[in-house]
Order: sequence, then C-alpha cells, then structure tokens
Amino acid sequence: MNHYKLTIISILTLCACNNIDRQNKSVGTISNDIFLKETNDSSKTTKQILDKFLPSVLAFSQADTSTFYYGDNLIKYDSLFRQLLVGKFIEKTTIIAIEINIKDTIINFYYLDKETWKLIGSENTNIPIYKIEFEDLNGDDKNEVVISTSSNMNGNTWKEVYSYSDKTNTIKYAGSFSTFYEVKKNKRQIEETHEGSWYMDHTKTLYEWRQERLVPIKKIILAHDQPVSENGKLNFEYYENSTNNIDGLKLKFKEAYNEDNKKQQQLWDNFFGVQ
Repeated sequence: MNHYKLTIISILTLCACNNIDRQNKSVGTISNDIFLKETNDSSKTTKQILDKFLPSVLAFSQADTSTFYYGDNLIKYDSLFRQLLVGKFIEKTTIIAIEINIKDTIINFYYLDKETWKLIGSENTNIPIYKIEFEDLNGDDKNEVVISTSSNMNGNTWKEVYSYSDKTNTIKYAGSFSTFYEVKKNKRQIEETHEGSWYMDHTKTLYEWRQERLVPIKKIILAHDQPVSENGKLNFEYYENSTNNIDGLKLKFKEAYNEDNKKQQQLWDNFFGVQ
C-alpha cells in the first residue's frame, strides 16, 4: 500500500470540492456544497445526513480512487456547531465518517460496514479544533487522524492524535504533541522540538508508539524560573518514562542552566541521538 499523507489544506479542499464536482458529472452523485449545507442544518441528525448521502458515498468508492468524498477539513467559522467529513482517510479500503460536535467538544468516528454506519469511537477533545489532517505516524500504512489548533503568535500549534486499532476495530485517542516534529517510522517514534520564547519553555520530547499509544519516553526542558521575566534564569530539567502510560514522565534531575556547561549542551544537542 502506498504511503499517503493529507496535510496540505489546498489538497484536501481540492479533493473535497473539485474532485467531487468532477465525480458528480460521471456518476450523478450529490455535490459537496449540498453536503455542507446539510451538515449545517441543526434540524438533521448526523445519522440522517450520513444515510442520505450513503448512495453517493458508495458511488464514489466504486468510481474513483479519491480519499476525500465529503466535507471540509478546516473549521472556518465560530458559528458552526458540527463538522462532518467522509472518505477513505485511514486506508484505501475503509470508508470513515468523522463528526466533530464543536459545542460539546466531542469527536465521533463512524465505520461504513457494507451499507450501515457503525460508531467505532467517541472522544472528548482537549483543544479548540481548527484543522483536521491525516498522516501515517507509526509506519503501519494506516493514517492517524490529527486535529490541531490554529497557530499562535509564535507559529506554534497543538495537536491530538486518534489512531485506528485493527485488534478492536475502534479509533481512540492516542496522544498529543505540538508544532515542530519529525516522524521516524522505522523506529515507531516522533521527535518533537518546541523552541519556546523568553516567556515559554524550550523543550524536546521523544515519543514512541507503545500498545497503540503515542507515549513520551523522555523529555528535556529549559524551564523558566517563576515568575517569568525577560532576563530570568533557566533551569535544566530531564525526564524519563519507564511505563507505557502517556502521563508517565518522571523528573530525573534538575539543575540551574549554564550555557557554558558542556554536559548540558551535549545532552541538549544530542537528545534524539541518545537512546
């Protein structure tokens, strides 16, 4: 199976709009514009919408190899109460619907089993959702669902990951990380760097997939003294996680940061290279 990654908004929009319009002409399916209007109709339940568009979804799945059938991956308006996406986001043989209840901060996942939509996951989100992306983060040739915030003034975003389990046929919350990261599929790891600022801590975190979770296994922080001031002192903090728990990081040592300290500098510079 080819690796595929939908992380660019323009590509998703093209799939959701232009590609669907093209398909409409060939198979007589309902347009994405109509789908978006139906989604914003509070008098209709998600099940009613999914059932109404089921024939079109089935037609798309037979007529085209597109991964994105209906919806918009970008939440543009605060007034929206529901976001709904339909397509082969996880893998090319499975049709999934994703519903975001914006008011109640709940994300639901539906699996199309023949001609029946089955709920296979429901989670509370912990961040204000701005965008939904799809990326293989663990090298299993299946995309994870990644929701993210909008960027702050420093360009940072925060992300939550939801992963499909073959064992249980469910989609569950797997972990979280922030803006700047590199996926190491061969190691089943993610390297995250948060640059911080004069008032935000600088961090590096190494995550590893364990028991279908994205577990932080070690972390290093240049932490500001409290209260934070522009010329305040920094502490050098190092954490490790000997468990498979997402919240299992434990402080190993903490000392005053000194830019002339070679041991500290080497640990910071070679953090991802030392296992």
